[in-house]
Amino acid sequence: MSDCKTILVMNGASSSEIAPNYIALVQKQGDAYHLLAEEKTTLKGGPERFPIYFQSFIDQGVITPDQIDLIAVMVGPGSFTGLRASIAFALGMQVGLDCPAIGLRRGEVLFPFLPNISSEQLVWHVTSARRGRVFVETNQSSQVIAYNEDDILFPDSSFMVVGESVAGLEGKLPSHAQVSPNICEADSMMMAKVAYQYLHENKVSSQIAPLYVDPPEAKLPQKGLRKAPV
Repeated sequence: MSDCKTILVMNGASSSEIAPNYIALVQKQGDAYHLLAEEKTTLKGGPERFPIYFQSFIDQGVITPDQIDLIAVMVGPGSFTGLRASIAFALGMQVGLDCPAIGLRRGEVLFPFLPNISSEQLVWHVTSARRGRVFVETNQSSQVIAYNEDDILFPDSSFMVVGESVAGLEGKLPSHAQVSPNICEADSMMMAKVAYQYLHENKVSSQIAPLYVDPPEAKLPQKGLRKAPV
């Protein structure tokens, strides 16, 4: 296995100024990682433009598609539309390029890069959800839980809080909560490093499908679906 790897990174899970969506190319050479190209966007429907941004990388001569060795894609939690668009593109690229793809959660990527955090310390990653709610992922579980902002079950002991929704919880956090002042969300370099580590160690990653914390709101008609056309 060559020690020079080119990693295509995609995050379509969010679209705020604090946590923009992005697509990037990262090259690993030995122990060093280099950002070759990156496009960030906070526009509505931004992840739907990832194929266009990727084509611009090719047009600029940054890379040719057959040079990609690994794809890393964020699977959530976050925007349903952004996740579907970015994951669909990642899966299509995986098939077309015949290269491995790694699905990652937002907190899962960020946690290893938080400074001065012991394995015993609890860390929460909080993400905005619709209707006054937040999604919570912790460094001690792969499960993501949804809470109403006014009904969050906070831990009884000291814990750290990170993520784009920290500011929205101001005044609601208990006194024993520590807010990380430096790192809010994972960037493309972090995604590339975690994805390569998973590949190198054959570590099981998240399913490459949108991470839906809540059940679908759409329901089947009371009389069932219509018969398929003949």
